[in-house]
Amino acid sequence: MDPGLLATTLAGQVEPERIKQLTLDMVRIPSPPGEERAVSEFYACALREAGLEVEMDDEFPDSPSVVAWLRGCGQGPTLQLDGHTDTVDLPGPEPRFERGYIHGRGSEDMKASLAAMAEAARVIRGAGVQLGGDLLLTAHGRHESATNETLISLIEKGVHGDAVIVTELGGKDLPITGMGLAFWELRIAGDDEGIHETVAEAGAPHAVMAGHRAVQLLQEKAVELDDIRHPYLGAESIFIGRFQGGDYFNRMPAGCVIAGTRRFGPGCSLEEIRGEFEGMAARVQGESGAEVEVWLDGIEGYRVDEKERLAKVLRRGHQQVTGAELPLAGTRAAANVPHFVHLAHVPALYYGASYLTAHSDHERVELAQVVRATKVYIHATLAYLGIAEY
Repeated sequence: MDPGLLATTLAGQVEPERIKQLTLDMVRIPSPPGEERAVSEFYACALREAGLEVEMDDEFPDSPSVVAWLRGCGQGPTLQLDGHTDTVDLPGPEPRFERGYIHGRGSEDMKASLAAMAEAARVIRGAGVQLGGDLLLTAHGRHESATNETLISLIEKGVHGDAVIVTELGGKDLPITGMGLAFWELRIAGDDEGIHETVAEAGAPHAVMAGHRAVQLLQEKAVELDDIRHPYLGAESIFIGRFQGGDYFNRMPAGCVIAGTRRFGPGCSLEEIRGEFEGMAARVQGESGAEVEVWLDGIEGYRVDEKERLAKVLRRGHQQVTGAELPLAGTRAAANVPHFVHLAHVPALYYGASYLTAHSDHERVELAQVVRATKVYIHATLAYLGIAEY
C-alpha cells in the first residue's frame, strides 16, 4: 500500500481527546529540571499502554530518560521523535482545557508534543503496521537548566536515530539552520575589604567603572555584529541581560558581574566565541587594573542541507495534512537539534505544535495544532521508514 495513502487513513484515526487528556495529566505533574522522575514514569506507562517497548535510563535517578521503541522489520533506518520532560521552574496557569486551548506550565513547552509523539506511535501500532525501520521515542529532562546532560548521555550511549524530529517549536516553517547560543558572564573583581570611598587609594581599581567600560566594548561589538548576517537567520548579536555591582553607596564595590547571551552563526565554534570575550576581558583588565574573569557555555549553531530526506518528508507530510506549503527558515532559538547534529552526527529538525507562549505566565497550546503535529508525525514516519507489512 502507498505510504502516503495509508498515512492519510491513519491520520484520521488520531483521537484529540486522548492527546488532550495525556497532556493535562502530565501538566499536572510538576517537573522542574532535576525533578522529572514522576512525569517520566507516567509517560513511560502511557507508552507501554500504547504497545511500545519501553525502558527507563536511570543514570540520573531524579531525571530518568524514557526510551521507547516501535520495532520495524529490522531492514531500514531508525527515525527518532524526541522531546524533553522538564519545564521552567516558575509558577504557571491552572491546568485546564478552555476554548480549544490546553493551559498549564509545560503545556506548550513541551508536554503536548510528548503526547503527540505517543498518539502517533499508538495509531501506527494499533493499525498493525510493520514499519520498514524502527521508530524510536525519547523523552529526557534537564533541558531547561541548559545542561542537557541526560540527552548528551543518551547520544554517547548510541541511543539515537539515523534522523531525528525534535518535536519542539512551531509548525509554520521548517528551520534548517539555527544560531549558536553562548551564555556568558564577565566577573570583575573588586575591593574585598569593603573600604570607604574616602580612604581608597587614588587610581585603585573600581569594579563598577570597569564594568562600565566592558559594556562600552560590548556595545561596540554589537554594532559590528549587526553587519554579520546569515541566510535564514539574520544578524549575529550580543545581549546584556544583567549588570550587578557594589553593595553600598559609599563603599568601594566588592565586584561587578555582567551577563547575557551571544548568538552566532553556524560554522563558528564556542571556543572562537570564548576567545572573543577573553579578548574584551583582557582589554578591560589592562585599562582598569581590575581582574576580569570570563565564564562561558552554550551550544553551537547548525545547518541541515535543504535537500535532506528528513526535510522532504516533513514538508510533504505538512502539505498533506494542512494543504499548505512548509517554507524553509532559520531559528534563533536554541534547543536540542544541535546536540544531534554535532554529537550524533545525524540530520535533525524541529517540528512541533507551536512556541508562542513557552515560559510565559500564560502558557497554553491550541489542541488543534497538537493534532496537526501528530498527523504530520504519522506521515513523516511512514514516508521515512516505509512499510514492510500492513
